[in-house]
Amino acid sequence: MLPKILTTLFLAMACAVPAARAELSAPEGRVLLTVSGDISATNTEDMAEFDRDMLMALDWREIETFTSFTEGPQVFAGPTLASVLAAAQARGDTLTVTALNDYAVSFPRDLAVRHGALLAMDHAGRPMRIRDKGPIWIVFPLTETEAADAPFDNQMVWQLAKVHVGP
Repeated sequence: MLPKILTTLFLAMACAVPAARAELSAPEGRVLLTVSGDISATNTEDMAEFDRDMLMALDWREIETFTSFTEGPQVFAGPTLASVLAAAQARGDTLTVTALNDYAVSFPRDLAVRHGALLAMDHAGRPMRIRDKGPIWIVFPLTETEAADAPFDNQMVWQLAKVHVGP
């Protein structure tokens, strides 16, 4: 009887380990975004790295929005921030986003999800370049009036490179 119990216990523990940390496929192209912190799905050490193709496979949207950084309505396309967090199986409540120049800001995850934050990778139908706030810019869908009030200017990080998910 004891060997059956031990075998059952061993199998249960062995099955639980893979569920604790899921694996994403490895990026084949240049890594554009790294997600770290309180996540379960990884593809390198304790992080999730995404290339353009991986990001395009997520919840890709095109929005027309206004920002305080641009003039007139602008069309952006990219995956929702929520879909990137879901792909990494993020669990934390705070996001710290970091740009290529190490500018960083923290804000509640719920703020980005509730307001439909987009990781814009295309602007006016073209991939965004580093000199044009790319390759990724966090943008929010805003009306012209909302953009004038600049409610999300601090969170609209351009040249985004990293998202850290914390408690």
